[in-house]
Amino acid sequence: MPLLKVHQSSRRHATCTQIAPADHGQLDQVEVYQHQLSLVSPVDTLRYILLNDMRPLLHQMNMRAIVKEAVPPPNPAVSFPINGQMLDPNEFRRLMAIKGFTKFHRKLMKEQMLRCQNPQDIMRVVAVALQRKDTSLELAAMDLCLVRAFYRSRETTTDHKIFGAINTVISRFRREGLPITRYFLAIGIKFAARSRSLPGMKRYLKLYRELGFIMPRNLFRAIIAKFSVGNNGYGEIRNGRWSRRDLLQVLLGFDDTPPGEEHHLGLFLDRSEWTQLHGWMVVLSRCKATDELWKEWLLWLANPIRSKSGRPESANAESKLRGDYRYIEAMAEAGDTARAWTMLRDSEISFKACRTNVRRLLLRDLEHATLWDDQIPLDLLEQYDAELTKIERALGVEWISMSEDQGYHKPTDSMQQSLEALSSPFFKLEPDYGFPYDGTPEEIKARHEQMMLHVEDMAMYMPKTMRKTTMSEYDTMS
Repeated sequence: MPLLKVHQSSRRHATCTQIAPADHGQLDQVEVYQHQLSLVSPVDTLRYILLNDMRPLLHQMNMRAIVKEAVPPPNPAVSFPINGQMLDPNEFRRLMAIKGFTKFHRKLMKEQMLRCQNPQDIMRVVAVALQRKDTSLELAAMDLCLVRAFYRSRETTTDHKIFGAINTVISRFRREGLPITRYFLAIGIKFAARSRSLPGMKRYLKLYRELGFIMPRNLFRAIIAKFSVGNNGYGEIRNGRWSRRDLLQVLLGFDDTPPGEEHHLGLFLDRSEWTQLHGWMVVLSRCKATDELWKEWLLWLANPIRSKSGRPESANAESKLRGDYRYIEAMAEAGDTARAWTMLRDSEISFKACRTNVRRLLLRDLEHATLWDDQIPLDLLEQYDAELTKIERALGVEWISMSEDQGYHKPTDSMQQSLEALSSPFFKLEPDYGFPYDGTPEEIKARHEQMMLHVEDMAMYMPKTMRKTTMSEYDTMS
């Protein structure tokens, strides 16, 4: 006997499938009532009212009551605190334990993570979500919410603690077999770079390569920026500096990696893309990897973008010479002025066309000069004056000129502060921001703590910023 019996509806305007009363016992009662209620038409309701027959209407009301009692509401009621705080943990767990509300759980986790202010809050949400398979999959798809929550927590905690939380989340994802998106993996690489963690960089670069992700140029440049290789030194205030030995491993190859399994940052470099190439030569220059810079220079000479019109372009040189100039500048900043002079000669860029800081770097080793022009004698006099000014500033005096060849030195208002800075073991005539230290991470940490003892006496040599350091909290890292 067929499950459904089809017959003509009482409505003349439509033909529909109705369930015969004799077959109701073969189906679930609630499903039968839901099906019958879906067939109710306003025309039938109006007909019953005109015939003054309320029995069908009462029967419909009875069916609706049974269905409403059997089927829960679309979404459980929840009210978040109006002051922006998180939902009570016990209430959050209770709501997440209700089954069959995928969209509600996703919205609930999103609202809860928008209110997270530290890694502990984020880990509570993650721990509750990972208790069930369906909510775990929803959490893995909310990678951008997790990324925003971790960045928001930078206002209240250190990058080391955030990096530890990211490690925990990724480890749990891999143990549960959940997918890891390239956006969430990218934040792991960035915070590993911020935390100066060699094992973290090794782990996530390897994972990035194993998952087959293509590193976009913005991520490549962002990773280099997190190494804090800028001229202002702002990044090292929060997290200190990299160890030169560790950073070279991240760039060029890890010591304990067998052949054929390399996964260092250099493998992701696209030399046909100028923005990546520019960041690459900057970080090599800061590490004083002059041999690698020279290899990159030889590759650049045969690079097709060197002679491409349009980009890279500069207001001071032809299109193809902008890259030549940046390589010369990088080599000079790395300290190998002999090769920098050779590169200047091969590039056919005149000494006069170089920037002032590059000309001064080249003139420190004038014996390696490969060309000569009228600008060099003038720059030598200016450099002599600039070096004397550095010494006078270190001693806290200034030169008062009385005539062309006569004058005297006068103490300045900052003389006492300058002499205090001069007595510091970390005194330098000029800052060297962005250059990694030679030593182990432990030695660098101890050096940074000692520098903090002299920070008041060395105010003029510290980066000009109001951002507060978080290196002192390194020992309390979870």
